[in-house]
Amino acid sequence: MRYFLPLLLVAALLLPAAVSAQDHAAHHHQAHPALPDGWMAHFDDAGAAHAAHMEQADDGLSFEVMEPGWHLTTGPSGIFYRHEFSAEGSYTLEAEIHLFDPGERRESFGVFFGGRALHDREAQRYGYFLVRRDGSYMIRERSGTEVSNVQGWTEHAAVPSWEDREEGAMSIAYTLAVEVEGDEVVFRVNGEEVDRRPRNELAVDGHFGLRVNHGLNLHVSRVGTR
Repeated sequence: MRYFLPLLLVAALLLPAAVSAQDHAAHHHQAHPALPDGWMAHFDDAGAAHAAHMEQADDGLSFEVMEPGWHLTTGPSGIFYRHEFSAEGSYTLEAEIHLFDPGERRESFGVFFGGRALHDREAQRYGYFLVRRDGSYMIRERSGTEVSNVQGWTEHAAVPSWEDREEGAMSIAYTLAVEVEGDEVVFRVNGEEVDRRPRNELAVDGHFGLRVNHGLNLHVSRVGTR
């Protein structure tokens, strides 16, 4: 009997901590309130991610269904995806994104692929293919909190600049494609090849989605694989 009361006391002390940990885990993985149902976001800045999950402060993020597709304004830089957005083997990832007036800023946007452990800031890994308003593209990889260039910012005639838009147009369209076939990965903008890499240079199997830097106003007409 003398052992029973101490065990009850230990259980009483541990139970609230266990429940608190479960509540914290569930809260940490809940969707950002500004995202459409089924969408998830992970931000580059740990403070922004914490504020988003804790529903603190106005981080400037707006992401809503707007047929056809979604309208997205950021907000902190990060990635956006759905649980079912996953591909491996041979596939083509494609997204059509419309850029609205970026001012003089050269913030980038595009797609990510080969995503693993995306919920873990220290273990996450993915590649991404970006464009920006000045008519250039970049390919980069992230491993944990470290990033490395596969191809640094490079101008290419296939990538339209903001100044290339038709007179009076409020936006300019970019169709980005990542074609994974055999031993190669081909990167295209508006149907034209801008880069080609050996598959073994990149991690391409895993989650995919959108990669968007801060302070951008975009309409995403479609994103998916075939």
